[in-house]
Amino acid sequence: MRSGKIFRSLFIGAILFAGFAFAGAGVANAQTDSVAGEWNAAMNHPGGVSNFKIIFKVDGEKLTGTVKRSAGDRPLEGTVKGNDIQFSYSIVYGDNTMTMSLTGKRDGDKITGVVYFGQSGQSSDWSATRATEE
Repeated sequence: MRSGKIFRSLFIGAILFAGFAFAGAGVANAQTDSVAGEWNAAMNHPGGVSNFKIIFKVDGEKLTGTVKRSAGDRPLEGTVKGNDIQFSYSIVYGDNTMTMSLTGKRDGDKITGVVYFGQSGQSSDWSATRATEE
């Protein structure tokens, strides 16, 4: 009789352990399924290519974060709907403030899209890859 109770306890313990393991995997997948996190980005523009970092924070469809540029960090605001993202941030170019508007589509750990340079009517492409933890 005692061995039956031990078997039943071990069986229940194994089921609970498996449930917690799968729940933990779901949390990890939810994080990588989100655009949230740090990305290494590059943008083409008339002067060449600029490399920078983007840190995205997601709250529902609201996208916030920081664009980390050699000329200084800039806050960003935008939206994320599924794999489609759009955001903007402002820079000072010459003596003028210019709003950079970016749209993109995330495919796993890569984003590709178009950047619009303020009111100039000019645009170019940009891309990003998710930064890996070191």
